[in-house]
Amino acid sequence: MNLNTEKKQIDLVNESISVFKTFNYCMDLRSRGQLTFLDMEEFVDDRGKSCLYRLKQMCHGLFRTTCEAAYKEKFYDITVGYIFHEAMKLRECIYQLEYYKPEYTALVNSAELTPAEKKVIHEFDILINKAEKRLAEGLKEVRVLLKELLSHVKDLIKIYKDNYLLPRFILENERSFINIYGKKGYRDLIEEVYEQGRTTLILKAAVSYLESEYYQTARGLFHKVTKLDRANGQARFFYLYTSAFNCYFKNRLTMARIFAEEALAFPQDGCQREETYTASLRNLLADVAKEAGGARRGKEEKGRAYL
Repeated sequence: MNLNTEKKQIDLVNESISVFKTFNYCMDLRSRGQLTFLDMEEFVDDRGKSCLYRLKQMCHGLFRTTCEAAYKEKFYDITVGYIFHEAMKLRECIYQLEYYKPEYTALVNSAELTPAEKKVIHEFDILINKAEKRLAEGLKEVRVLLKELLSHVKDLIKIYKDNYLLPRFILENERSFINIYGKKGYRDLIEEVYEQGRTTLILKAAVSYLESEYYQTARGLFHKVTKLDRANGQARFFYLYTSAFNCYFKNRLTMARIFAEEALAFPQDGCQREETYTASLRNLLADVAKEAGGARRGKEEKGRAYL
């Protein structure tokens, strides 16, 4: 799987969360009698500016243009498409109530209405009542469908468990996942996806940050894993590794050397991946020695200049 596809998968999960949050915001406004057409357009529109429209297009791009899409992915695509069309009907109801109902209210008791105009007003009354009923029923239907959709997000996360960007995305959005699924639901999801649950999640997130060369962030997470699982040699090695590079890029050369030497002395299992990191540490030590030597020479030359 290429990086572009992995990024699109994460964007899809992220947009799904955004759809859920935006709809909840609209429902909150609705309960206070403050939901407007513009608010609803943040949730759904036909011009590509809403989160639900973006999610629909993402699903089409990922699942409809390839024969490799899993059954769960295709089901997700269909569900999102159905929610979109239902939500568009809600948008139309809100438009009618926001822009036509005030005009109707202003005219309904006018003494200037002719008998023919009163018949038209009566039809308006029927249409407005229908719009209000459809809006109430439609919001309930979309809420039910979105709740189902969130259960399918779990299926996508399980499918994408080997996506190297996923662990750090989950960790960065932990609060959102807990708000959606609850603490127990979130914990159950993590334990289904990763062996040893949150400990493995943090470790994989740390490796992901390391591969992107975010040494300081990776170092903090590897350190957290060593506290959760003291027997985890991989986490200990990578903690030392990232500490060495973090210190080096902060120009703390002595500490960089100490961490690098300790990492090199750490028992290895001989796998190719760790050999690559070992080579990087040796190169780092060579760079530290070169820079430290250059710094000493600079100080000696500066001292001679004052003689």
